[in-house]
Formats: sequence, structure tokens, C-alpha cells
Amino acid sequence: MTDSAPSLRRHPGRGYGRLTAGLAAPLAIGLTLSACGPSPVDMVEHPVTTTPSRMAGEELQRSAEPEESCAEQPAPAEFPGGGDRDVPSEGPGGDSVEVPRSPERILALGVGAVDVACALGLQQLVVGTSGLPWDADVYLPTSLTDLPKVDLSVPSPSEAASTARNLDPDLIVLAGTDGLDDAVVEALDAVAPTVVYDADPPSWTGATELISDAYGRPRAGGDVLLDVIERTRMTIGAATPSDSRVSLVSVSDTGGAEVQDPATLGSLLLESVEAGRPPAQRTRDGEQVPPLPESPALGDELDGDVIFAIVGGGPSEADAAREVFASDRWADLDAVGANRIFVMDRAVWEGSGPVAARAVLEDIRTSINGIAPDG
Repeated sequence: MTDSAPSLRRHPGRGYGRLTAGLAAPLAIGLTLSACGPSPVDMVEHPVTTTPSRMAGEELQRSAEPEESCAEQPAPAEFPGGGDRDVPSEGPGGDSVEVPRSPERILALGVGAVDVACALGLQQLVVGTSGLPWDADVYLPTSLTDLPKVDLSVPSPSEAASTARNLDPDLIVLAGTDGLDDAVVEALDAVAPTVVYDADPPSWTGATELISDAYGRPRAGGDVLLDVIERTRMTIGAATPSDSRVSLVSVSDTGGAEVQDPATLGSLLLESVEAGRPPAQRTRDGEQVPPLPESPALGDELDGDVIFAIVGGGPSEADAAREVFASDRWADLDAVGANRIFVMDRAVWEGSGPVAARAVLEDIRTSINGIAPDG
């Protein structure tokens, strides 16, 4: 039996996806966690804090461990029983896919697919992953990060399909990107019904809806996003982000520092909580906008009332961070002199999905008005 049900899916620019870019209704998430795990830059001797530990090694309080990041109980199946149902898919391929009414073995190919499974408490149903960042274990449990990986970069799509077939999924959810090969989707679809979602960061809320629907829990996915909205309102009320100019800086593995890409989860959520930004870092809907004529950029473009430094993503990041934080340019920033520098985990702030979003919002709430302890 095929069962078509009303979907929460929104078209680009509508619904929750529009909210993520920032503006009418702020977002937050109802899961209890922060960006946790060992900092990639522990032991750097500077007065900065990380999430969750100081770079000098002192432990800070945090709201949860990675092993507690997923919902404790699985969201109940909303379409119990046998048979299939139609759900939307972004393509390549058709606009809809017939999937099991209540999938039991999910192959989550993309960080968004893994994140949503965690948010819905379906981590025990996931049999394999792909696309997780190197340091995903700072906020996701080992039950997800240690699963078998499907390498989608192999030369032949049939190789990826062979790996997937060995995991015996009854549903595959795949991150769709500009470079996604139709042949990959076709090969995976021969293994199990394959739903493609839009993995572009500004579309993460729409992707959450689509993925939740594919998992047979569309209403639960909608509830997660509504909780996101409520918690972002709470962040605005508790921390008044509009009162601070928040500089968002990415520390690269080459030892440089630059303004963070505005089309990343952390930047989008700063928009959602209506955070102030330095003139050179103003964004709208995930895109950089020029400074207002009456507010010319003053001083270094990296500076602000507070700096969130995004670090992580590879084993060389610790050395890169040490180089940046020891530089004359960094020492001359006003926020450094005021001890208002906080190091954030790249896997979280460049993540995708409600679990990562909750971690970002908790970072904002707890750090935006803070003073870093002495190093």
C-alpha cells in the first residue's frame, strides 16, 4: 500500500528555511547539549575559552556530553505498519520517492541526515554514515561517529553502492550538492529507496523537514523546529545579542584568520538572534552586505566587542590556532585586550541540523556577554 501524507516541506525562501536566514522569527533547539569534547586547541597559553574547555586546559561547565546529545527516546513512528508512502526528494531523480512507512535500517549519507536522526532519537536505526566532519565527535555520540562510512568520492558509483548494500539499509537519505552525480543517486537507489535533501547550509531547516518526513516522523521534525524558534527567542531575551558587535572569525589550517563565511550555520544563527555585527561583517540571509555609509569599518575587520573564533576540522588546526593567537595582528585586536575571545568548535558552527543548531545557540547565550578567564 502506498500512503501519501501531507508534508511539512517548504519551498526555498518559505517556512522555516526563511527563518534560518535570520529574520522574522528566531530559531533555537530543544535538545540539551553544548559543543562538547576535547578542544582542538587545548594548551594554547592565551586568555581564551573553548567549548567546552579553556585553551589552557581548565574545564568549563557544559550542558551535556556528546553521548547525551541525541534524544533519549525515539520519536514514535507516525505511519506504523507495512507498505510504502511517498515523500518529497530534491533530486537528482524524481520529485518524490516511495519509502517504508516506518524505516528500520537508515543509511544517513550527510551530516544533516545524521543530525536529524540524532535529534529524533533514531540513532539506533542508523547503520552507516558519510560526510561527517573529522571532529564530529565533539557533539555527536560515538554510536553515530563510529558507524561504517560510505565513501561517495570513489571513482565508480557502483563501489559506493556495493558498500551501501553490505549495510542492508531499507532507506537511504543523501545530501544533495551541486556536484552530486546522477549516477550515484541511481546506483544507491538500486540498493534502497534514496531520498535526496538540499545540503546547502541556508536550507538546513527545510532539509530537517524533508529528512524527518523520510524517516516517518514529519510532525516530530516540525516540533523540533518549533522548539528551535522558542529557544532562540529565549536567547534573545537572556543575552540581548543586538547589544554586542559579534565578530565571527575562522582560523584556517594554514595559520591564517579570516571573517567566517556568512553561509554557515553559526553565522545564520547569529542573524536569527539579531546579533550585532562589526560593519565589515554585516550579513543578510546568509550573504555579506556592505557596511552602511554612516557606519564605516573601523580598525581591523576581525575585531568586535567579542570574537568567536572557529577552530577545528583537522589534526593541524591546533598548531594553526597557536600561530594565529601568537601573532601581532591578533594581539592588537581590542577584543583580545578585553579578554573577550571564545573558541568554538568548527564541526558545530559549520554543522547542519537541529542538534548542531542547539549547540551554537547555547554557545551564543553563554559566551556573548562573557569575559574569558585568565589563561
